[in-house]
Amino acid sequence: FFGFKNWGVTPLNFVKKWKIGKPDTSHTMEIVLEDQSVLRPSGIIKDVSVKIKDLIFPVDFVIIDIDEDADVPIILGRPFLATSRTVIDMEKEELKLRMGD
Repeated sequence: FFGFKNWGVTPLNFVKKWKIGKPDTSHTMEIVLEDQSVLRPSGIIKDVSVKIKDLIFPVDFVIIDIDEDADVPIILGRPFLATSRTVIDMEKEELKLRMGD
């Protein structure tokens, strides 16, 4: 579905709060969770402009109807993290986007 496109997963209430677009609900995607239960996303919002410093990335968001975690409002996909040259320090619990270096 996503190929090499930038994508993220975010809770439905985050989408409503920030008004980032109207989800397309015509998809047939299913997400299999760690416990093998299946979650059907509430929708997909395509090509949301995400600005980080002076760069703008188009990102597709998969919307899921779960409780929002204030510390983690979105989950970014691997293509986005690679494009933005992200460094993840698991010990420090830090995520750094490197721009221009």
